[in-house]
Amino acid sequence: MIGRLLVANRGEIARRVFRTCRELGVETVAVFSDADADAPHVAEADQAVRLGAPLAYLDPDRVIEAARRSGADAVHPGYGFLSEHAGFARAVLDAGLTWIGPSPEAVAAMGTKIEAKALMAEAGVPVLPTIPLSPDAPPQLTFPVLVKASAGGGGRGMRVVRDQAGLAEAVASARREALSAFGDGTLFAEPLQEGARHIEVQILADEHGTVWALGERECSIQRRHQKVIEEAPSPAVTPELRRELSDAAIRAARAIGYTGAGTVEFLVSDEGFFFLEMNTRLQVEHPVTECVYGVDLVRLQIEVAEGARLAALPPSPVGHAIEARLYAEDAEGRPQSGVLHRFEIPGVDGEFGLGARLRLDSGVVSGGEVGVHYDPMLAKVVSYGGDRAEAARRLAHALARARIHGLTTNRDILVGVLRHPDFLSGALDTGFLDRRPVPASLAGPGAVRLSALAAALAGAAANRAEARRDGVLGGLPSGWRNVPSQPRRTAYDTEDGGRLEITYRLSRDGLRAEGFEDVALVSADPGRVVLETGGLRHAFEVAVYPGVVHVDSSLGPVRLTPVERLPEPAARVSPGALPAPMPGTVLRVEVKPGDVVEAGQPVVVLEAMKMEHLIVAPASGTVAALHVVPGARVEAGVPLADIEPAPETKPDVRPETRPETRPDVEAREGAPAEARNEDHNSAGVEPWDAFADTTGAPAPGQTPVAATDPAGGLAAGRDGTGENAQTDTWGDLPPDAGGPEPGTGTAPGGAAPVADPSANPGANSGTAPSGAALSGTVSGVDPGTAAGGGAVVAPGPDSGSDPGAAPRGEAEQR
Repeated sequence: MIGRLLVANRGEIARRVFRTCRELGVETVAVFSDADADAPHVAEADQAVRLGAPLAYLDPDRVIEAARRSGADAVHPGYGFLSEHAGFARAVLDAGLTWIGPSPEAVAAMGTKIEAKALMAEAGVPVLPTIPLSPDAPPQLTFPVLVKASAGGGGRGMRVVRDQAGLAEAVASARREALSAFGDGTLFAEPLQEGARHIEVQILADEHGTVWALGERECSIQRRHQKVIEEAPSPAVTPELRRELSDAAIRAARAIGYTGAGTVEFLVSDEGFFFLEMNTRLQVEHPVTECVYGVDLVRLQIEVAEGARLAALPPSPVGHAIEARLYAEDAEGRPQSGVLHRFEIPGVDGEFGLGARLRLDSGVVSGGEVGVHYDPMLAKVVSYGGDRAEAARRLAHALARARIHGLTTNRDILVGVLRHPDFLSGALDTGFLDRRPVPASLAGPGAVRLSALAAALAGAAANRAEARRDGVLGGLPSGWRNVPSQPRRTAYDTEDGGRLEITYRLSRDGLRAEGFEDVALVSADPGRVVLETGGLRHAFEVAVYPGVVHVDSSLGPVRLTPVERLPEPAARVSPGALPAPMPGTVLRVEVKPGDVVEAGQPVVVLEAMKMEHLIVAPASGTVAALHVVPGARVEAGVPLADIEPAPETKPDVRPETRPETRPDVEAREGAPAEARNEDHNSAGVEPWDAFADTTGAPAPGQTPVAATDPAGGLAAGRDGTGENAQTDTWGDLPPDAGGPEPGTGTAPGGAAPVADPSANPGANSGTAPSGAALSGTVSGVDPGTAAGGGAVVAPGPDSGSDPGAAPRGEAEQR
């Protein structure tokens, strides 16, 4: 029996294995790199052993030495890193340890795609033709084809080629990427199956000859050959096809003497189904199978490794489960890094838990750091329901209401897919996202503007609260002012590259904001603002951190960057600068000084996380200077080149990148500053205005003001004591605006104060059910976007808005 188990991995999969070990009474050992010293999986283990540099997870000798030092008697590889390394499996066994996985021979048999496909063909499993791509012998191809790396997957070393003209560069690029990621540049091509589905079968086998096929998983929703959403069962698999796929998967397992958990992946098209590869490990998306079949696959892995016998027949499936992979990446798929200030998924009733209606498998926590060394997957969110529609609705609702502060994520894409009519009807294939626009944001333009107004009002409330707290206003008579109120201005940059300038005035007649024809202020505190527009009230939670403001509401989450009035010289970017969008290594420089370039033309090829990214010119112009050479290591924001814009062009200093593929799937503090983001005019300032910060930028490290602080109110009728409604030092406020909402508090982890919406149901009247984007007319929010020059209709929960290292095979031919 296993008494102490070491997990040779990190992040959410390490935490997942630890969960089962605790239930079994098995002690746990974590390994960690220097970059992961403070990671959650390290804190949760009974013991932890330092490996060293960030890539030490790939060093078999260090991992086995860690097992020896900790007294572990078994090793679970998780997925990625060494999980499909036959030499590592053999070394574990040679060290006298129990290996939680298939035999080294089985791992080796499926180790390369070319050899695996040949073995499967011999076993009677359908395969697509395989055309080797030798550097010395140009192949005869019928296009289109998919170029693939034989030694790996996860989207790396894969290129779609549609004609002979594009073949040479695609092969060269794929070979470089494969060498970097897998140490093996062997490539092959196969006919591209457009309109096909990616469907896989979960298998489990014991050493006594029993092999289970635990149904199929639908994995067709992919982005750049990378799985994004998985579900079980597939909405397109008939009972007959399910039997055929299961039989083929069992034949594949028996052909190589397989034991343990594994996954056989297929491409399903109108022509039939074809073997892609076999993953000789636990799959990232295993939770959907666990939910539907009611099994703990990690527990079964451990029991099989201990010699247990499986039941003759597998359990039967019940219900439907859908998993969404939440990545820290921007709209172009570029990985993000930094502090994850807040991470909360509402409604979760089981973390790594079986039997949950909403399950969270996460490798991160609020306040944690997401680094550049590993895959940017933050978490897997899994919903379970009686049917597919229920599961999709529950998952979309949870993701839309999630509080994810500090990093840009793919959350909006996930929700857009889950609410898309084609997804809900089951009309899926691997090109789903390629043919449909990815939504820029769950929040439409009108909602973004309302959120920016709420952020500005919250900032004003914070400035006022600080002035009162510091005693600046204590001796001033209530209602005192020197001149009438002047407009206040502030500005924010939005995630789509735009800039919003908010100009407003508060008086006894109420809120007047330029461009907002029908907006009334109900209440405002540093962490929460309630606005009424078109007869509907909307509550906005506002959280301010150094350099960024997050606004959450039923209209959708919004991330804003305050615009400084006088930025620090070091922060200024010259108009023609082309900065690196992420840390990486310069592979190639495609231009030279003096070259004339067009918008979108490649300038630099940057390698980040073993992926090639084309950094292209943001506008047409002339290359004025180059600041890097091949082999240079650069950090995010470092200038790569200067491009002098051509006449009549306006460069975007945030360069576009075109990642050929995206990183594979292995999952890998800061108290908020007070909101202070106003441009206080020199003329007509109110008494408290004179003491507020005028930089327009958040001040790092300030102590947050609880929304219940009597000094924190921005609503009328508040003078710090709740009295003198008509003679507040903000004498221009409407007397009926109301006070702070009850039930407020400070968010976990030092986040900006956030109110409890349930404490004041009236504040949310008119919002859409389940936190979905509001359906209805919002008057005057975005002039010109609807009839009448001011009405905006926000999409409803099913509006149909279009969406927009390394385990082998986490994504395949699409």
